[in-house]
Amino acid sequence: MLNFFKDSKNTNKKAIAKLYVTPSFSIYKLQVELRTFYKKVSQNELTFKKITNGFTVDVNIEHTAKSENITATRLQFIQNQTIVYVLAEFIEIDLSSYQETKKEVNFSVKKQAFFKHLQEHLLTLQNDDLYALKNTEQLPFITSADLETQNFIFHQLQEKEYILSVLGVSEVIFKTAESYPKNAVWYFVLTSDRVFLIGKDTESNVLLVPISAETLSIQEKTGKDLVTTDSLSFYTEFMNDSLYVEILPVITTKGNRLSLFGDLLAKKYNKKTEHINLASRLFYLQSTTVDLLLNELKADLIPQLKRLKIIPEKEKILLEIFAKHIPTHEIFGTNLTSIVNDWQLPFTEQQQLLTILQVFQKKEIAQHTIAFHDAVYKSFIEVEKNAEIVFEFSLNYAMHLNSAERFLDAISVYRMIYKSLPDDSITDLLPAKTTNILKGEGGRQLKVKILEAILQIQQKLQEDVSETVHQLAKLQPLVQTRIEVLTTHKNYQRKAEIIKEIIHSNVLKVDDLVHTSVYKPIEKTVVLENVIPSCFKEATGFFDSLNNFIAAINPPDHEAVISFSDQLNTANYPEISARITAICTALQMDIPKCYIGRGKYANAVIGVEGKPSFVIIGVDFLNRESIRYLETNALLFLITIELSHIYFKHSKITSTDVWRGAADKGFNLVNMLLTVLPFAGNIGTIFGNVANVEKYVNILKRVEQVANVAEKGKEIKEVSEKFNLNPFGKKTVIADSSQNLLITSRLMEIVADKVALLFCDDLKAAAKGLLVGTTFYEEYHSYITERGLQAFLAQTNTQNEFIHQELIIRLKSMCTFYLSDTFETLKQQIHSP
Repeated sequence: MLNFFKDSKNTNKKAIAKLYVTPSFSIYKLQVELRTFYKKVSQNELTFKKITNGFTVDVNIEHTAKSENITATRLQFIQNQTIVYVLAEFIEIDLSSYQETKKEVNFSVKKQAFFKHLQEHLLTLQNDDLYALKNTEQLPFITSADLETQNFIFHQLQEKEYILSVLGVSEVIFKTAESYPKNAVWYFVLTSDRVFLIGKDTESNVLLVPISAETLSIQEKTGKDLVTTDSLSFYTEFMNDSLYVEILPVITTKGNRLSLFGDLLAKKYNKKTEHINLASRLFYLQSTTVDLLLNELKADLIPQLKRLKIIPEKEKILLEIFAKHIPTHEIFGTNLTSIVNDWQLPFTEQQQLLTILQVFQKKEIAQHTIAFHDAVYKSFIEVEKNAEIVFEFSLNYAMHLNSAERFLDAISVYRMIYKSLPDDSITDLLPAKTTNILKGEGGRQLKVKILEAILQIQQKLQEDVSETVHQLAKLQPLVQTRIEVLTTHKNYQRKAEIIKEIIHSNVLKVDDLVHTSVYKPIEKTVVLENVIPSCFKEATGFFDSLNNFIAAINPPDHEAVISFSDQLNTANYPEISARITAICTALQMDIPKCYIGRGKYANAVIGVEGKPSFVIIGVDFLNRESIRYLETNALLFLITIELSHIYFKHSKITSTDVWRGAADKGFNLVNMLLTVLPFAGNIGTIFGNVANVEKYVNILKRVEQVANVAEKGKEIKEVSEKFNLNPFGKKTVIADSSQNLLITSRLMEIVADKVALLFCDDLKAAAKGLLVGTTFYEEYHSYITERGLQAFLAQTNTQNEFIHQELIIRLKSMCTFYLSDTFETLKQQIHSP
């Protein structure tokens, strides 16, 4: 080394120091820094003399008036590739002869302020502008090192290479024959491209040992961990062993270390703004070399996720970030999923991200985001048990799948949702008077909405939609478009045409033919199980309580009526009599006597339970000249309704005659019932389901609002409020007990209607019987004849209430039952071949 200083005999090692520079560095740039430094400390101008591979400069020049000599410190700077040697000598010049005398300096060059200034200047030039040099972030991955070591490390950096970690090392053992100095201080250095050890011996010679190509492993031990490579091993220091473990994935990966180190900061060092900002910088740097879209997204996101939490103040910024990336980022969802996994983002935050992303489920970009929804949904469905939350989450997911044109997946989720829906059959009994059932309002809107979504997808896939169309028609049989579509499907065409004819008819034409008088017997439990709404099947004890209540009611006295009425029997009406006998036999019930009602009983069919029970059949239904005349099958429908009431032992509460008889006797039956109503608690269990259904309806509306879908099903909420059934309130009690009675009455009516339709087996006859059997038929006969049944049913009063809502409810129930598989199954059990 001293050969560079040919004119010097100086062997004082303290007088020599090294600066480490890049191969392209020009030594003459140091002159500028030396001038700047000495101008500040001594106000002297420097004079540089060029020599081979460098220059010299005299500093600290002194000349006293008494002395004929000048003294100075001469600094020599010689560059040998990436090392600049700095030699200091003391010189004395005799002014009389200008003879120079050189002496050793009595100081260490390394400790001089000018040298430290040059070291710091070089580090400024060599700085990778990441973090390691200053480490203002105070990350533990950079250990302290002297300026010489730092200068050596940083001068090693190549273009676009960044230091990620410099850690202390102890007890280095080399496996090769090559000898290394003992008592050296070693450092482990990890950069974005390389891995190496730096060692400095006691004479300040610095060594570099590359280990980038070697396999590195860590054996965790008590105290210090053992790190092993192919050529050497070393121990960590006592306090940095965990740091080696943390950066091991970064060490063992090549090509994307910047991103992996950023992920490490995002996962474990996310509490400080400085740390997450550094992570962002790492991602931006990585994006210039690999995974541009992924790393740009990471770089934008991490500054907004301090502590990996999404706070409300950051949601708008996140929305803007997503708006920037999603439109041009086709694999956005996949990349966001990778980010969540890389950062181990808590599931609650994943859900929040998904919520923010809901506005990006539009068809044009839905495919860009769906992959993230896939991942979150998979995790969600494995752990979430709350049915309502699962419903909302699944509904959002299905809609997103649909928008992303993942139709098969969407239809699968929709079907799963459909199967998991709460029993909403009670909603068929709950329409408000203003609910337009004819236009599809009210009823089981949850199922309707899901089925509509399934149908839409099936049409896009050109699948067979007949079963879905059938299910929708069952739910909304009085909606014209539902039935129109059903007529185009062969399996359901005949029934659909019949319903269509009924709705659009002015006069219901029923064949007056002789029908079978033989039926197969059927058990009451089988009948009841198949004709009551499913929501009542779980109401334990409801029917027992109801029957006990009914037994306590005193029905109107009809003994006087039948005492002077003619009997209906095989002699005067053989077919009707035979059918009644056959029906009672099939139901395994006693055959009641039948009487022909006249006077105020001429336009009614009344079943009276007693010992014995009997049925009053109004003469107008038998008289061919009366506008109330009914063909045999239509009349048998009305009669069978009353037989069913007797059969189920609830004729006292459902019979029209009970209400009328009570009014004739001058007291309000409702008030009377409320004083003795023992089944309120049981029916409360059933009404509690309304609250559950309402929750789902509210969820459906909320999801639809996000997707800009029109709201439907409002009347469920309205009716629920009448019952004080707000599911989020403290009370879910039934406030209006008279409504309980109304619902119970409706239940009994539709149960009896279904049984009657089974034996009648003619929907047109049943519809005619239902219509003609109303107390107001004479009043509206001409209106129906002129304008048709549909216009009649659509009539409203000044409060926009449907005048004939009870009739609409019963007709809808019958049509639904008529279209069901249950109807066909029971019919086969009852009717002989």
